[in-house]
Amino acid sequence: MMENLLVNRHGEPLRVLVVGASSGIGASTALALAGSGARVVGAARRASRVAELEGVTAVACDVSVPEDCDRAVKTAVETMDGLDALVYAAGTTCLTPLESTGPEVWSELFTTNVFGAAMVTRAALPHLLSGTGDNRALYLSSDSAEMPYPGLVVYGASKAALRAFCQGLASEFAGLRVTEIMVGPTIDTEVGDHFDSEAFGHWFARWNDEGFIRFGYQLSADVAAVVVQTLRSEKPEALVPAAAELT
Repeated sequence: MMENLLVNRHGEPLRVLVVGASSGIGASTALALAGSGARVVGAARRASRVAELEGVTAVACDVSVPEDCDRAVKTAVETMDGLDALVYAAGTTCLTPLESTGPEVWSELFTTNVFGAAMVTRAALPHLLSGTGDNRALYLSSDSAEMPYPGLVVYGASKAALRAFCQGLASEFAGLRVTEIMVGPTIDTEVGDHFDSEAFGHWFARWNDEGFIRFGYQLSADVAAVVVQTLRSEKPEALVPAAAELT
């Protein structure tokens, strides 16, 4: 039905760039947006996987390379004749015991989770604020931004930095509708695939015993549905919880 399609303020299909679209929440979000009638360009290092998503145009992008970020935005704008919304879903983590985690790991996580968001946003801002689109920017954060999990402190710190970036971005550009989507424990992503099982068991026990797991487990599609709903909102909140409270 026409009224269910995701459109911009001109009544045309919403034009969205999803960064981190090769797997997990990013892939689910790109698919959900395309299925809702939006025009979608998906950016990721593994562009071949993005190309497998129905209705999504793929572009290669390593968010640690500023020139890649510029190129991905340029391709999206040329492909869709403009840009209404940016969704930054790229993210990475690993177990990071603070007594043994060196600067290279800190740099890797902050580069993907924060610096990449800043560089993509820098490239997208002239188009998002051009007055021809919907001026939307969404960033996937984490409940660990509020309460960093032991063993994942570097990840939590990076997501807290991303939260501060979202708040500062909204302050600096009043015409930009900025939303942080707070995600809880998600069980169908690749994030924990490379965790050492013994070390993970140790930390997971602490998370449970010490009350760090405060939200119910969810699927990537659940988060994607929240993203779509947020993009339907005329006046989205600055912080939208996709995480579901435990009952």
